[in-house]
Amino acid sequence: MTKHHKPIWDRGQQIDGEMMTYTIGDDWQQDQRLVEVDIRGSIAHVSGLIHAGLLPGEVGANIQKGLADLLESWRRGEWNVEAQDEDVHSAIERRLIDRIGEDGGRMHLGRSRNDQVAVDMRLWLRRASEDVAQAMMNLIKACGAIADRDGHCTIPGYTHLRRAMPSTLWDWIGAHEAAFSEDLEDLDRAATRWSRCPLGSGSGYGIPLPLDREFVAEELGFVGPEVPVTAVQHQRGRAELAYASVLESIALDIGKLAADLWLYSTGEFGFVKLPVAFTTGSSLMPQKRNPDLIELLRGNARQVVADRAALLAVVQDLPSGYHRDFQLIKPPLFRAHDRTLASVRILARFLPELEFQTEVLNEASSDPELQATAKALTAAAQGQSFRQAYRETSLGGSRD
Repeated sequence: MTKHHKPIWDRGQQIDGEMMTYTIGDDWQQDQRLVEVDIRGSIAHVSGLIHAGLLPGEVGANIQKGLADLLESWRRGEWNVEAQDEDVHSAIERRLIDRIGEDGGRMHLGRSRNDQVAVDMRLWLRRASEDVAQAMMNLIKACGAIADRDGHCTIPGYTHLRRAMPSTLWDWIGAHEAAFSEDLEDLDRAATRWSRCPLGSGSGYGIPLPLDREFVAEELGFVGPEVPVTAVQHQRGRAELAYASVLESIALDIGKLAADLWLYSTGEFGFVKLPVAFTTGSSLMPQKRNPDLIELLRGNARQVVADRAALLAVVQDLPSGYHRDFQLIKPPLFRAHDRTLASVRILARFLPELEFQTEVLNEASSDPELQATAKALTAAAQGQSFRQAYRETSLGGSRD
């Protein structure tokens, strides 16, 4: 059983160690990625305390220097959140007190871990969404490059996975590019969910001190404080769910493109040749080059759907106020982010290396059956009933 440091809420009572281990779970591991934003939020909070006259400037400056030093030492790999720590907040506060003395404990004046983790998550969401947005722009650019290079090639358009009408590679990749562009727009709209600062809401019902919430919000780059203070815990999980929903949409769009490429690269289709550098081999069959990347892009899309569902399951049907359940938001959110970002980045590298087989595409597109719709429409445009023209050009029971 893990031996834990004395929790910051300790009052000298006996606490069951197994209970502590269970309630902490893997949260200390999840919190590794919150170290930087937690320190950033704490530095701004201390500035707010100084601004409100609740902390002497000299003491506050010492705390902020200690926090900055902790951040630098963390970046150098000298420490991290440990299993003995309850969470990132406790890990930082304990180390700060060890570094500068009891003044480090004054940092928590006017703050609860409830609003502290809420601001951590919103700062993390801001940075995470910016990373995904940049990767999406690169992916959209890669789609555009295919359109510029090979867009003139004809390709059969499919319904029910049967050849239906002639199309072009420009239209095919353009549809995928449009979907990714809409995802990027959705990401921008979702950012309003994490644009307001939770600090000053305390455990959920405000802090009975003259805190300047506007000042702290501005320090951290938010558009303003979350109002009313009760909205912070009431809406816990909403920003994370909004982000996960966009990630789900991105992942599903990636999965659709992967499914197309998976089919088009088979010997039965032969529309596109996959670059050797992005395929794997078989341990038994020496001739095989396998599309593992495409298959895992497709599979990870489904995993992101599951991650979002797991996140939703955590927050649904909870009454108002803070609940420890919120701790369980982090794992599915972080998984969805990591999977989606990795998929977007590798796909943007992969697409420019595809070799579309022009002759095969043109031959497949020259199938006379693909002209049936155009033939019927031409006859109807010349005055014939469309249904009569449809029947006359029917090729034996094809269905829309």
